[in-house]
This record gives sequence, C-alpha cells and structure tokens, in this order.
Amino acid sequence: MRFLLTSSFFPPYHIGGDALHVKYLAEELVKRGHEVHILHSLDAYYIKRKDNPERSDMEGIYTHRIKTALNSSAYEAYMLGNSSIVSRTFTELIHRIRPDVVHHHNISLLGYSLLKKRGNYVNLYTAHDYWLICQRNNLLKYDSKVCEGGGCLLCNLFHGKPPQLWRYSKRFEELIENEIDYLIAPSNYLKTKILEKYKVKTVTIPNFVPEPPTDIKPLASNYFVYAGVLEKHKGIIELLKTYKEIVNETDDNLLIAGSGSLKTKVAEFINKHKLSNKVHLLGYIIKYDALLSLLKGAKALIIPSICPENCPLIALEAISVGTPVIASNKGGLPEIVRNIDNELIFNSYEELKQIIKNFDRKKIQRDKIREVYREFYFPQAFCENIYVYIPPTER
Repeated sequence: MRFLLTSSFFPPYHIGGDALHVKYLAEELVKRGHEVHILHSLDAYYIKRKDNPERSDMEGIYTHRIKTALNSSAYEAYMLGNSSIVSRTFTELIHRIRPDVVHHHNISLLGYSLLKKRGNYVNLYTAHDYWLICQRNNLLKYDSKVCEGGGCLLCNLFHGKPPQLWRYSKRFEELIENEIDYLIAPSNYLKTKILEKYKVKTVTIPNFVPEPPTDIKPLASNYFVYAGVLEKHKGIIELLKTYKEIVNETDDNLLIAGSGSLKTKVAEFINKHKLSNKVHLLGYIIKYDALLSLLKGAKALIIPSICPENCPLIALEAISVGTPVIASNKGGLPEIVRNIDNELIFNSYEELKQIIKNFDRKKIQRDKIREVYREFYFPQAFCENIYVYIPPTER
C-alpha cells in the first residue's frame, strides 16, 4: 500500500515523542513492503529551534518538507487553523502519489484543513496529545491542575497565547466528526476526553517503541532516573523537593536526563540544597543506546508529571529493557504502570516518598516486564491493531 503520514515535526527536525512515533511507524511500514511518504514542516521546527540538525534521510521513506520565508506557514496554521501552502502541497501529494491510507499525527502547525479528504483513501488521525480539545495541548489549566473544561480564553491569556478563534468554528467540528474514518487514541483516558466533545469513531491503540538491541549494557545500579524535558508540567521540581526530604534515608541516587527551560532552576536547586552528591544532572542524551543503557541500569524510571500524560515513549522504552516505571496517577500513565505493579502508581508526593524509600529491587521481575513490552508495546502488536481499521481491499 501507499501511506502518506502528516506531522508538524519529523526527525531530525523534531522536539518530542510524537515525531519519533511517526519515524518508528514509517520504518515498520517500510519493513512490511509499503511505500511511505511523510509531509512535515521545517517552519514548525525553526519556530521552536534555531539549530540545523544533521539530516539523515531514511531508506525507503520519502519526505516532503514545508519551508517558507519567515516560517510563515506555521504561524498561519497556528492563528488561522490553515495554511494555504500546506493545503496546496498536501492536495498535490494526494493527486500525485494516490495514497491508500493518509495517517495524520500532530498537525497543530500544519493546519486542521488537512483532515478533509481529497481522494478515496482511509483517513486516520492519531491524537498524540490534547490538541483537538485544548489549545495548549496538555489539558493543564494555569500549569497547575488538570482542566475539567471551560475558561480556555483566560488560560491562554495567562500563558501569553493569542486565542485560536477557529477552534470555535463549525467547520473544525465537522471535519473531525465527518472526515476522520478512525481516530486512534494511545490511551483510554485520552479517548474518553475526546469522546466527551466529539462524535467520532475512536479506538485505543497504545504507542510502541522498537525492540532494543540485545547488547545494551546497564550502567551501575542503585539509582532512580528521570528522563524527559525539564518543564513545569512534567513535575521535575516536585520530584526534586520529594527527593530532598528523603535524601538521608536512602542510598539511591537520582539521575536526571533531559533539558528544557527549567534546566538552570534545577541546577540551582541541587546546589542550594547540597544534593550534588546524590542528584546528578546529565543533560540531554543524544544517543539512543546510551539512553537505553541508562534506563536498563536504573532501579526504576520515575514519571512525576502534573499534566495528564497520554502514552509517553520514555515509559515504553524503560519497559522494553525490563525497567519498572513509577508514575503519578495522571492521564494514561496508570494504564501503563498497572501492567507492571499497581503499587508503583502514586496519588501524592508523600506516596512517592514511600515508594522510593521502600522500593525492593528483588521483587522486580525484569523478564516479566519485558513480557509486558512484547504483549502491549511491541511494533508487531501495534501494526496488527492498526491494520484492523484498514479495509481488506486496501491492504
């Protein structure tokens, strides 16, 4: 079959897990003999980043990049919900490659008009975040609590974001409800939130990550690890405060991998409270094998998010190397952790303290965790699930 995947970001021009998912999916489809095209936006990347990453074209994957003067297409898509050049490029691609399946991913900086069908193809959309129902994408009101609806204008003004008035148009709602054949939600939590607002065929298919190399060596043990962006909604400051209160009651270190706007604040916290002998800021880890090695050596990965996470790849990567996940009871996180051990889900940071202090590595059966990975988050499992929603005549 011919697939056209649309995504605001695509490696190496990316900043998050949604783009990595698209890359992993494209690679799996190529392995299975399909022709895969990617439409993505360089404008979107250069709004977020100023560097020029080294390009690495992937065998069998055809990329089509949007680039305009002053990154105007991304600004246009954000403010108006549509970009004329993106829409025109997309339409030309549909007519030229005649895809059997169009699979939309994060199109926040490409424009929602891509959801309208331009041909006879299966139209899929994967909701990697809450973009369909939340302008800030993370369903977190005022960066402090999970939004229960309403107050969007004030919330966006609080964060200095101009309101996207197109979100209130009938056309936006109609395209979601009438043009998408199947909407894929990586967690039941997100599926429920979407169905509260839209009438659309929605299925839950968890994300996946590639099987790790067999020669990954773990780092020295007796540490917990946080790996992710250093931003407020990820709960990194709350994790540091929690660890500070028990630092003298545990022999375990805390390793922090990642970068973000709170990097300086995190470093200052560590120095101010004299935690540098136990808490280590590693920065952003570029090499994938190095990240897997860090995860494999850890007692557990800690995800202390304030926001309702969907199905974060870092959790699946930890599970793929047999490492358990300790996570806040937010969004889709408990759906992942329940497959390992309910006792690793915390509702308060007081509970997190107790989990860290009483963590018994001997109870963790890493082979069982690897079995969880192969059952739920393995590439084959994902592809088999997604094929269910493609009519046999188009396989």
